[in-house]
Amino acid sequence: MRSLSRALVSIALLASTSILLAQAGSSSQTAKPGLTGFVTRSGSRLMINGKPFRFAGANLDNVNLASNRYSLIISITGKIDAYYPSTWAIDDAFETLRKMGGTVARVYSAGTQGSPLAIEPELGVFNEEALKQLDYVIKSAADHGIRLDLVLVSQQDFYVGGRDVFSHWRNGANFFEEPVVSDFEQFIHTVLTRVNSYTGVAYKDDPAIFAWETDNEIGDSPVAWESRICSTIKKIDPNHLVINGNVMIGPITSPERLAEKDADIYVEHYYEHWSQPWNLAADADKVTKAGKVMIVEEFGWDRSNCTVADLKMHLGEVEKNPNVAGDMFWALRAHREPGKLFPIPGEGGEWWALYYDGLDTGENSAADMHRRALILEAHIKRMTGAK
Repeated sequence: MRSLSRALVSIALLASTSILLAQAGSSSQTAKPGLTGFVTRSGSRLMINGKPFRFAGANLDNVNLASNRYSLIISITGKIDAYYPSTWAIDDAFETLRKMGGTVARVYSAGTQGSPLAIEPELGVFNEEALKQLDYVIKSAADHGIRLDLVLVSQQDFYVGGRDVFSHWRNGANFFEEPVVSDFEQFIHTVLTRVNSYTGVAYKDDPAIFAWETDNEIGDSPVAWESRICSTIKKIDPNHLVINGNVMIGPITSPERLAEKDADIYVEHYYEHWSQPWNLAADADKVTKAGKVMIVEEFGWDRSNCTVADLKMHLGEVEKNPNVAGDMFWALRAHREPGKLFPIPGEGGEWWALYYDGLDTGENSAADMHRRALILEAHIKRMTGAK
């Protein structure tokens, strides 16, 4: 999400209400897949239980904390347009992704700061209710056989909070300098050492977590800051991979960035609409030559980003390129409650959003949307081997 407009460009992949409700209603009576073993890195390849691991999945941006408008947080007052999704809604989202064959989900709203619903509502104060919300997200993901990419802080000052909140707490101090760096490290330590209230397992010991992501799109982060944060995560939690979340302004072409010893995975976000073209082969080649892992972490699927033919071509590139470990589209949304979908982010309902059965949103036609949904689903199943 590069800007407020792009944050509002949410892609919500949804199965029909009747099918999903049947799935959710029966899921408690079906066998849970469960998860064993941590995803590890061997050079530029991912491994799980001694075998190569490739994946495809989705961004589940709002599964931990949701907002209908992606409103800006007002740091001084803490006012925010946000709410916790119910446990039913969380289960429904993961069940939808599991039915599609997805094995990894990225949770943009995992790290939250600066509002009454945040994990850290005030500097040094941690919210047990918000942490229990994340507890359930992790538990539900594991129950559905899905691993999580958990983002720790955002570039944008949206409803999740973000780096501007940390700076505000220190009267405008630079996010990349002391004392703010230590403040962020305190947040990281609190989250990573958390013991899940549902499972009794510390986050740092939970195989349901695929990786910790340093940040979402902080494009101007100094390499020294990135190295320190990656090292901090690894020292607290040596079990999990670390994703360097820097994209765009600080591209992955930097040799110094690719040489960070505690960073395992590098990412790109591809949106033709925002002049971020698919440079997959070149990006993956640079990351692989540095001995690190490359994933396509976000991409735009709709007609403003690509034709149907181009979408198929891009997904085929991912499938055929062994230097790409996986991909996740932006972004899956399921039901807020039985019979009621999460609304399309943005006032007016004309922001790009994909519903599985197709819906005319003003920006996208129902027929085109459904066609592309089927293309995405088929790609995920080819990547993961799902039936």
